[in-house]
Amino acid sequence: FGAAAREALIGLKHIDAVGSRRDEIEAVVKTLVPDAEIFGTGAPRLANTTFFAIAGIKAETAQIAFDLAGVALSAGSACSSGKLGPSHVLKAMGYNDSLGALRVSIGHATSAEDIELFRTALAGIASRRTGREEAA
Repeated sequence: FGAAAREALIGLKHIDAVGSRRDEIEAVVKTLVPDAEIFGTGAPRLANTTFFAIAGIKAETAQIAFDLAGVALSAGSACSSGKLGPSHVLKAMGYNDSLGALRVSIGHATSAEDIELFRTALAGIASRRTGREEAA
């Protein structure tokens, strides 16, 4: 418990920097996928978490692609982690059930290199999505 408490205090000291990193990740998402939906913007929320969806991409498919690129993230909200199907959280917020939501959690040790790795992985996913749209 003592080690966890120390780590939490370190995290609190860096909360503004963590929030800035989250904002960087969200800027990457909106730059590479302008129609992506970032949930909770404009509302008080955790500095260390972003939750977004890319239309036309299943969350599970994107999660696998990110994993293969070395990026760990989760499909769906924290309270629906490990469950298949639409997020009841997003449904309660009035969002479309068909959206594939992805959750990225970061910490004080998240680096510019980590964000660049995320950018590279998302660019690959976005290009495959674009390729499908052009083929249709």
